Amino acid sequence: MEQVPKLRKGDPLHIQGFILYKLWFQKCWARGGIHHRHIDLENDLHTNYGKEFKSSIEAEARNLHTEGLATIFKSEGRDAISAVFPSEGVLHLALPRINAYLKAIGEQPLEPDIREILTGKKSERTTPLSKEELRKYANMHRRAQNR
Repeated sequence: MEQVPKLRKGDPLHIQGFILYKLWFQKCWARGGIHHRHIDLENDLHTNYGKEFKSSIEAEARNLHTEGLATIFKSEGRDAISAVFPSEGVLHLALPRINAYLKAIGEQPLEPDIREILTGKKSERTTPLSKEELRKYANMHRRAQNR
């Protein structure tokens, strides 16, 4: 297992984990070019991290966009950001960053389980989700977004 070095506030990986965690748990999702909730990139994304890191947060948000983990788009004439809806590939890339951030701030890491990501609740289940269960959770999420 790869050892992740202790992150400090302001480290690029720490900032990326913060951004992804904030977007995921505020349910700011985008999928297939369609987005519902979002955060203003310039004015709101840095909130709760520190104004002195504002430019670094914007730069790391653009890096996440380049990597396909977030999408940046115009909303009311301003840049806004949403996380790309967590598919298996996105989970594989994003979850280690989020967990490294959570570990650095003294929080419990997220389970690699789509249920916890979508619902915000830890799973009691010990086996992976079946394809049918994954479809069910994706449908539930789509219905919730369309309300």
